[in-house]
Amino acid sequence: MKKELNSHIWTAAGTDIEERWVKSYGWIRPSEQPEYQAKWKFYQELPLRKLDDHAKVEYEMVLKKAKVARVK
Repeated sequence: MKKELNSHIWTAAGTDIEERWVKSYGWIRPSEQPEYQAKWKFYQELPLRKLDDHAKVEYEMVLKKAKVARVK
């Protein structure tokens, strides 16, 4: 029976488990995948669809003032 090189990877307490998944399984964070980025951009833009140009500018200013991160 062949033993895998990464069959057991010990990580200290407080270690980021995502880094372990990346190294062991080639996992990619959802926030870095184009299909998830497109999905969140679609839902973030829903409130803007029925606003006129002036209201869109005001909406963006409110988000900027509240320090809301937007998917670009």
